Amino acid sequence: MAEEPLRIADDIADDDDRSPVELAPAVPAREVFRRFWPWVRPDRRWLPVSTALMVAGSAGEVASVWLFKNLIDDVLVPRRFGAFWPLAGAMVGTALLSALLTFLGQYSATRVAERFLLRLRTEVVSHLHTLPPDTLRRRWHGDVVARLTTDIDQIEQLVASGVIEAASALISLVFFAGAAFYLSWPLALAAFAAAPVFWFTARRFGARIQQLSREARRCEGGVTAVVEESLANSDLAHAYNQQEREVERVRREGRSLLRAELATARVAHAYPPLLNVVEVIGGLMVVGLGAFELTRDALTLGGLLAFAAFLAQLFEPAQQLSGLATVIGSAGAGAERVMELLATESPIRDRPGARDLEAVQGRLSCQDIRVSYPGRHDRPALRSVTFDVEPGQVLAVMGPSGAGKSTLAKLLVRFMDPDPETGAIRLDGVDLRDVTAASVRNAVTLLPQDPHLFHASVRDNIAYGRPEATESEVRQAAVDADAHDFISALPHGYQTVLGEDGLQLSGGQGRRIAIARAFLRATPVLVLDEPTAGLDAPAARRVLDPLRRLMAGRTTVLITHDQALARQADLVCRLSADGVGRCEHPEGCSV
Repeated sequence: MAEEPLRIADDIADDDDRSPVELAPAVPAREVFRRFWPWVRPDRRWLPVSTALMVAGSAGEVASVWLFKNLIDDVLVPRRFGAFWPLAGAMVGTALLSALLTFLGQYSATRVAERFLLRLRTEVVSHLHTLPPDTLRRRWHGDVVARLTTDIDQIEQLVASGVIEAASALISLVFFAGAAFYLSWPLALAAFAAAPVFWFTARRFGARIQQLSREARRCEGGVTAVVEESLANSDLAHAYNQQEREVERVRREGRSLLRAELATARVAHAYPPLLNVVEVIGGLMVVGLGAFELTRDALTLGGLLAFAAFLAQLFEPAQQLSGLATVIGSAGAGAERVMELLATESPIRDRPGARDLEAVQGRLSCQDIRVSYPGRHDRPALRSVTFDVEPGQVLAVMGPSGAGKSTLAKLLVRFMDPDPETGAIRLDGVDLRDVTAASVRNAVTLLPQDPHLFHASVRDNIAYGRPEATESEVRQAAVDADAHDFISALPHGYQTVLGEDGLQLSGGQGRRIAIARAFLRATPVLVLDEPTAGLDAPAARRVLDPLRRLMAGRTTVLITHDQALARQADLVCRLSADGVGRCEHPEGCSV
């Protein structure tokens, strides 16, 4: 057991694995600041307020030190204790006022920071929701979560908190420096001899920290992504006895993060001690010169002690300003990753002048479309697909796996569009590309294989598509979906909170919750993607009657392998393995 840490350390040193999360392209810090300032702008009036309050708190500290000098020179040295109480009272009052002002300044700064985080995080999530599902699936969700949390926090420390901290530190530096010069300009000049060292050190360390922080943030995203994926697929890992493999995946990503964090720590943690050494050397120079000033009565004992106090307080804002190099490095790395997310564009865009669909009847037609996925234009997922479905009719789409059935479902809800210069999908004679995507999705309900149940109440899961629905409408939808009885038997009925992915329900029950959701939307067009897939025979039969009621009177595209379901269709579109569609009647006669 004693050798295990050494073995792990050797593995870490020798391992050269790389995280699958890509490193975002480098962006200059000035551009990062310019890019994210708009999210601070609504609270910009609070920036000077917070800065002024914190500076006023620092001014109170200057006053306290000056009162301390008077206490030494006017009370302790001449031993006039009658003057002690007025000075003591003034010092206590000044300390209380300084503490109050500092508290208010820090609180208002935190308010600005948290409101910035809320706005930026909401904006990024809003942008991600403009991207179709396929675009999001090309990213690891764990890495996206890391960008929405850690990386955005790093941005805030530069763009919001950093502004207030830099401004208050700079003004405090002026206050303390002015007081130090007033007491003794020779001592002040000696103390400020260390300033070039601060500047040079900050410049050298800042560039290196930024580089290392970028790598650390990339590795952190990789760890988050692997952990999330591993836990989400824990049932598969157990079923295939691959638990150790999943642990090793996390360990491998963790080693990459460990190396990156240790490299960053070596630089970042060496920076403050180096500054402390500079501070000690400067302090010793001041003490030596101060002793000389005392011998020739150019400075009082209280003045020397006050100067030492000013010097200590002077180094604190100086270190804060120098320490911004670390903040800039980490924030720049995080900002680059968030900017890369915001730069991701959706392939689905409303055309200029696109109008909303209105009063949809449900006539659906497809004319010789061709569909390709990005990077695979030489291998179209669908080609030469044509059909016409009248309002209220059912079109069954059948074919082998990989023939493009789910691709057709994505087209009907505009998760993707047909290739340019090819045919079109029309609803009531209108090309879907000529209307807004939102209005298409208001007219078409997609019922995917996965019921997509949220960690929320049954009622909220059913009403997801219509949050304003009344309780009676929700219950009626559940009755129509043959779900009311088992919902009523749950511990809290419709207010029962489902576990993640609806773990309290069976597969058939979860499917009926999704059917109730579709009933409540009541759109004129339905797209049912393998509605009975994954269900055993009794559960599938239990779902059939609700599905028939759901399809009644609605134009329905039914993607299925189930021949019993296909026989209920008015038309059947059979897709071949190469994505070619051929329509026929259920009995087999050509359309």
